[in-house]
Amino acid sequence: MTVRYLVTGSTGYIGRHITRRLLAQPDAQKKLEIFGFNRKNDGVLPVEHFLSGDILTADLLRWFEEIRPDVVFHAVGINPRAPFERQLLVNAEGTRRLLQALVDAGLRPKVVVVGSAAEYGLRDEPVDEEAVGRPEGEYGISKLAQTQVAQAFARRYDLPVVVGRVFNAYGHTERHLVIAAMAAQIAQAEARFPEPSEVNVQNLRSKRDFIHIDDAVDALLCLSRMDEHRELSGQIYNIAAGESVAVSTVLDQLLDLTRLNSEELHQVALHIHGTQKEDISWADISKIRQHTGWTPQVSLEEGLRRELNYWRAQVAQTAPVG
Repeated sequence: MTVRYLVTGSTGYIGRHITRRLLAQPDAQKKLEIFGFNRKNDGVLPVEHFLSGDILTADLLRWFEEIRPDVVFHAVGINPRAPFERQLLVNAEGTRRLLQALVDAGLRPKVVVVGSAAEYGLRDEPVDEEAVGRPEGEYGISKLAQTQVAQAFARRYDLPVVVGRVFNAYGHTERHLVIAAMAAQIAQAEARFPEPSEVNVQNLRSKRDFIHIDDAVDALLCLSRMDEHRELSGQIYNIAAGESVAVSTVLDQLLDLTRLNSEELHQVALHIHGTQKEDISWADISKIRQHTGWTPQVSLEEGLRRELNYWRAQVAQTAPVG
């Protein structure tokens, strides 16, 4: 039996990692047919079936009638710095168009919508899925609207839709994210030594619930495999490590993993920018554990080691020859 997967946002950060994991599944277990959807295909992923288009204008109904997916991972995303109107259109209206096209095509695939911790806002204690959203920025507002759209379709049409709210994912991330930024700068300092170098960081007092991307993808796949129960449709699941860690602690652990000794580290200039205030993001992950058995496997120390090695390889590739 062939199982057809559709990954929207398949060349974005989370969508790319979902697609890679599906492509790595052994054919002996089951035959998979994987469809990627995004505005453009960068050629990084060897997806045989790629649908190119904008979720706001693409002919989703025609595609769904042809593909008839069994599982949809909805990971289309948008830069949080984009204009607020565009964020609302992509996250909320794009999700509405996707789910409406499934309804119009008479399909009921399992749909996993990738949500965000930004929907909660900052909390000083572990937040569970029953908490009322208090987003503090435009991105969080648009993602909360996305979740509400998904839940409305789950209720109205009895669609098997769940939302996986991913907290601070890291691992092979874009350099503007905090762990990647610090790891990349430390890897550059190692490569340049004994030349002068510096590490620039933002608020060291911020506390975040960091989840390695491999664990986040595992959790999303677990959500897609849950038995279909009416009472579970429209449910929200936190995807996180279940602990809040200060950025200063992350920096200390990365410095512990560096190849520079203590004397050499003193030659690396550390610059701290931004307001130093303690803002906290922290997830209660008991619900996803109870419903799926999922639990994170990658410790922060191991995840940071992988991230630092990744950036060491990136720096080595871009180093001048000769």
